[in-house]
Amino acid sequence: SRPQRGTPQAMIPDTKRPTSHSGLAKFGSPLVTSPEKQAEYGSLPNASSLSSKDHSPSMLGAIGVDPSTLVLSKKNTEMVMRPMVHTPTLTRVFSRVEPGSLRGSIFTLSSSAIGAGVLSLPLVMRNTGLILGGMLCITGAILALFSMNMLVDTAEVVLFARGMTGSRAITYSELVTQILGEKWGVALEVTLVVYCFGTIVGYLLVIGKAIGGLCDAMEIGLPSPGFPIILAAFLALPLALFRDISSLALSSMLAICAMIYVCMSITYRGLQAGSLDSIPTPTARIEADFCSSATIVFFAYNCHVNIFSIYSSLQYPLVSRMKKVTQRAVALELSLYLCVASSGYLLFHDETKGNILQNFPPSDLLITIGKGGIATALTASLPLCLHPARENFYSLINKCFSKAERRNNDNIKTPLLNGTPNSRLNTPSAASRQQKKGPALWFHVLVTLSMMFGALYLALNVPGVSIVFSFLGATACIIICYAMPIIMYISILEHRSILSSRCTVMIHKLFLWLLLAVLVIVGVISASSSAMQIAMLFRGEEVAT
Repeated sequence: SRPQRGTPQAMIPDTKRPTSHSGLAKFGSPLVTSPEKQAEYGSLPNASSLSSKDHSPSMLGAIGVDPSTLVLSKKNTEMVMRPMVHTPTLTRVFSRVEPGSLRGSIFTLSSSAIGAGVLSLPLVMRNTGLILGGMLCITGAILALFSMNMLVDTAEVVLFARGMTGSRAITYSELVTQILGEKWGVALEVTLVVYCFGTIVGYLLVIGKAIGGLCDAMEIGLPSPGFPIILAAFLALPLALFRDISSLALSSMLAICAMIYVCMSITYRGLQAGSLDSIPTPTARIEADFCSSATIVFFAYNCHVNIFSIYSSLQYPLVSRMKKVTQRAVALELSLYLCVASSGYLLFHDETKGNILQNFPPSDLLITIGKGGIATALTASLPLCLHPARENFYSLINKCFSKAERRNNDNIKTPLLNGTPNSRLNTPSAASRQQKKGPALWFHVLVTLSMMFGALYLALNVPGVSIVFSFLGATACIIICYAMPIIMYISILEHRSILSSRCTVMIHKLFLWLLLAVLVIVGVISASSSAMQIAMLFRGEEVAT
């Protein structure tokens, strides 16, 4: 009989259509051959649940496929979650940037990486040469993209287990704890405390040099070289004491705008006055500070902690869309970094300093305006760096007290009366109550003052910001950006590679372990070099910056 008008073609049984499942293999939907695999990966609903209200046959049933035998895969999940809508190119480019859109997510991720670390990239060119320095920047971009995609794939395994109706929100700490265990989660929190604390030290150094350059331009005398650093710390301290810093979110945007302005100004000066003459040869060289230069590049691409908040806020939180975000954000960062690094190096050659702003004279109005913007924006951003360091420290303290209290409760031998547990065991623990309320005010003030004055002490004694960024890149960044993503990805690799042979999985694991070993060796060498420089400073010896 002739089909009615408006009936979808897929709803019409056709003997010419394939009755096997081979046509669905290209969508990544392998058959479930055992109940165990169905329980592990889930399955599509029954055919009855896919049929319409008038009990018409389902689209899959019309071609002879039983939906209950199909495993939910990434691709068919994405087809359910995301409508297939074509948007013209001009509309995508010039339309308003909506929250959770692709363009907004790209800007958010790239802006979280573009920070004060970009000011030390010309030093990388000076240490390694123009060609090798550019290759280091490209290698850093590839590694950053590779590790971010591993984090997205790892998170998808956890989120996929929750089903399409489950929450898509997850944090880095939750992911590490769920896959690797609680001890690894504690290690991550310790690393985040070190990273945020070190970032405060680096910001104070950049602020000090920026304010010093402004005062030189306006011919204002300073009581001491460290006065701008002390001033910035005391200006930021009242803001850092607030428990809720949501009102300071604008300062992060101001810092990014100021940093982009400075990067564009350096690039403009490089195009205007940069010269290929008198560049030392060879243009690619490996010397004692090669590993330190590599870790500075690692620090510049660090935005991995922010991936999960961006992922969960996407309009369509899909793996394919998140990988588009990471690819385009890293491409944007790489373009900016290559421009700044090469322009700064072509301007000053062997005179390039660890903070490129120190090379420009006070009479350069274009750069002086940028120094003022950076000094203002980074001073307002100091509380944003101190807050996560403090919160992770509180979390570590709470976990220590909770563990001690559980140990004490396990040792209690009080008998149960009438089968009712001891009331002490039913009441919430002191640590959990304290975690909900937050720490006492005196403890909050003490921790804030300790962190701020500790960072101030280091900033007054460390001569160059490149030492700080190199040390952070060698320690915290390698752990956060590479070590934990690789270890987590290896642990879930067999679950993702169901259709791959065992040999392929083993080769993949071997490659990842070798990559991790190389990165750890580079980090250890760089961290040792930075530690030796800091030790020389405390002995009163001079260190080149």
